[in-house]
Amino acid sequence: MAHSEKSTVTRTVAKEAPGSKTAGTGRRAAGRKAARATTPEERHGLIAEAAYLIAEQRGFQGEAALDDWLQAEAEIDMRLFGSP
Repeated sequence: MAHSEKSTVTRTVAKEAPGSKTAGTGRRAAGRKAARATTPEERHGLIAEAAYLIAEQRGFQGEAALDDWLQAEAEIDMRLFGSP
């Protein structure tokens, strides 16, 4: 007879300190806070890495470096700053 086990996954959520500026604002505020903490140099590095991965996925074929960069820039900015 087969024996199956159920596993329970719990999620821990950090609590905001009472009176903090981001208390009760959820993920959106955390995303904006992260965006302000990112320097232009860090953003550039993130874009460069993402562009490389995009080029790698397409096998580095063709002359699409600018397209790869622009796609990566849009993806990173969306992650850092939210909706365009």
